[in-house]
Amino acid sequence: MNRVRWFETTWPYSMRTLASRLKEYTFGAESSDGFLVERVRDTYIEGRHIEKVMFDEVVHDPFGNEITFNRLSYRQVEFLYSAAYPQVELRNAPRSLQTFISRTSEATDFTTAFVAIDIDTFKWADSIRTLFPKNFRIDLAQLSEVFIEADVTAKMVLTSPHDIRAAFARFANRRKHVVDRIQIKLEQDDRLLSLQLATDGTLRTADALPKEVLDAIRGALPASRTQP
Repeated sequence: MNRVRWFETTWPYSMRTLASRLKEYTFGAESSDGFLVERVRDTYIEGRHIEKVMFDEVVHDPFGNEITFNRLSYRQVEFLYSAAYPQVELRNAPRSLQTFISRTSEATDFTTAFVAIDIDTFKWADSIRTLFPKNFRIDLAQLSEVFIEADVTAKMVLTSPHDIRAAFARFANRRKHVVDRIQIKLEQDDRLLSLQLATDGTLRTADALPKEVLDAIRGALPASRTQP
């Protein structure tokens, strides 16, 4: 599953100045962590942050003896930093981002913070539909905090082989709810793509997305309902 998530921030520098500062923390053979800046333009930076992780693995043999092995792994974060909203894009990031975020903050003299966004997924889908209208449909919506009665809520999934928007509109008019994520289908270059869009600005898909599709989805992201 491919996963992309976007955040907001305010950069204190231009992209080229920011790239120069990130390069001061370049990852090398003796580094515990650092950046590899791969592409720099006036409007964006692409690269990776790599963290070296050492840990002990304990194995028990058939006789009950305990053997400890030293293990080394590398935790990588693929990122795109942009001058325009959304300013931060993370691709297939690991669960722990603490070192990566801390190092970015250090490179900007501790003036930046990544702010989680909160967007209307249906509005996001509508913007994507204008770009890829062929065979476009929303065929799943996952809801939470669905009001049943006083002190009783439910989680629900609305799904159909067809577009669910009309059914969702009828349902949404009757009960309070929160939309957590939706799933859209669209056709691009004779390929049917399936994409999940979440309210926190996360895109998930099992499909390999062409760059132009990912760029379009990023450009279609609506403004966050909460501002940094």
